[in-house]
Amino acid sequence: MLGLLVAFGGLGALLEEQDRKSTTAETTPSSVPTTEPPTSAAPQSSVPSESRDVTSQPGTSPPTPTIAPTTKPPPDTTPPGVVVLRVIDGDTIDVRGDGRIVPKGTVARVRLLEIDTPERGACFADAATARTTELLPPGSSARIQRDAELTDRYDRYLLYVWNEQGTFVNESLVSSGHAEAVLFPPNDKYWPVISQAEDTARQTVAGLWAACPETTEPSEPDTPARPDLPDGPPAGVPDVDCSDLPGPVWVGPEDPHRLDRDGDGVGCDSN
Repeated sequence: MLGLLVAFGGLGALLEEQDRKSTTAETTPSSVPTTEPPTSAAPQSSVPSESRDVTSQPGTSPPTPTIAPTTKPPPDTTPPGVVVLRVIDGDTIDVRGDGRIVPKGTVARVRLLEIDTPERGACFADAATARTTELLPPGSSARIQRDAELTDRYDRYLLYVWNEQGTFVNESLVSSGHAEAVLFPPNDKYWPVISQAEDTARQTVAGLWAACPETTEPSEPDTPARPDLPDGPPAGVPDVDCSDLPGPVWVGPEDPHRLDRDGDGVGCDSN
């Protein structure tokens, strides 16, 4: 009997031990590691962080691009003007039109308004032509402006002219003493400016005011009238040069356009 009791006691202890182990296994976490393996580091970009494209980051605005400063002037928005083709003399040029005042592609003769330079062959004429050529060299462009009358009876365009450098050519020729100021109404838009330029040139004895002594016109012509010659252009019209006339003309003692170089009453003898 005693042996059976001992046997049953050992069996109960064994069963109790197995039950304890089973309970421990249910409450103990598995052997899987409780910490996650370290995540591999993302590759570092070689671009500095301040220059990376922030537009890929949500909620951020792209930076305003920095515009490098420039010393270049803004592009010229002034349309190209007429093209100077030829300088006839100090106050007359030929141009090719640009489609505004002078029709595009048209070759036109232009008489500079409110000025008069010496006639070809007269005192200071060559200097005046040279100065106009310097201001308006053939091939250059020029800006032009009209006044009340666009053309004269000789189909010349009556214009004010500015060269590529922005110089007001009509005024400049008077200011330097290469031309006189002459008013032919109603074209008088810049008369205050141009007449003042002549006053200054006279006071400083510039150009022709020093080189060409004033002469007194004879009260009567040296020769009788020439009925075989057409009358010269009358006074009161824009100044005319011999290059505008087909041949010699009778100007008499008045000679309002100073076409008579030798005082014989006949203008443009060389035509």
